[in-house]
Amino acid sequence: MPVVRHKASLGPGTRFEGVGHYILTYHIGGANARRLDLNDGLSIASQGALSLQKPDSSGIFSSTGIVDYAHFYFNQGLLCEIADELEGAEVAEPDDFFALFDAAAASDAAAYVQRAANPEDPPTSIEMDSRAYLLGLGLLRAVRSRSGHVASLSRVKPGCAMRPVLDFIEDRISDPLRLTDLARTIDMSPFHFTRVFKTEIGLSPSKYLARRRVERARDLIQESSLPLAEVAFRTGFSSQAHMTNRMKAELGSTPGELRKG
Repeated sequence: MPVVRHKASLGPGTRFEGVGHYILTYHIGGANARRLDLNDGLSIASQGALSLQKPDSSGIFSSTGIVDYAHFYFNQGLLCEIADELEGAEVAEPDDFFALFDAAAASDAAAYVQRAANPEDPPTSIEMDSRAYLLGLGLLRAVRSRSGHVASLSRVKPGCAMRPVLDFIEDRISDPLRLTDLARTIDMSPFHFTRVFKTEIGLSPSKYLARRRVERARDLIQESSLPLAEVAFRTGFSSQAHMTNRMKAELGSTPGELRKG
């Protein structure tokens, strides 16, 4: 589960565009924040608050000073995997929420951020995978507790049967993936796999992979200082020019424009 820490003023209103995965925000400290397009902007996120944007959901946020917060990025596959830990729970897709206070989930989030940024004692992949699992489990529990009834969580339609494939894509996004590679992860023929994938995900495998590469490149451009050629390499584009063309077509902006803000 990637995590990125930010310290920034959101001003009178900063729009965060939706992406193809969940964004869980942990309010570490600093100024309070509001989400203006949810709950009439009345909820206030202060230290320890958790907020969620589901895939493709945009939001407008504000603050009167510098906010210290962390963004956790994860996909539906994580929730599919851990939902069985909640007795009687359906595999659920939580709706957007803002300024949820849950001591256990906040503690898990704080521990994750601290361990992820410890160069003197770097965590192992196994440790961080375990922490991601605990954080996701705490998130679902907090949402259930907040709603008071699991029925308020909408049933997931796409994604769970394809979870191994989606995870494989995320792990190998820089590789020159082939259809046979994806189909092999769930023991399907390429032809049958293509039909099932399109039915469950709503996009063909090639279009989904192209979209995720553009989204991953956008995240790296906006949240790191990596050279654009390195970003292209890490996200599976054949060249920086290829990445530029795809991002211009998908997002309407070039990598250089996105980096300038």
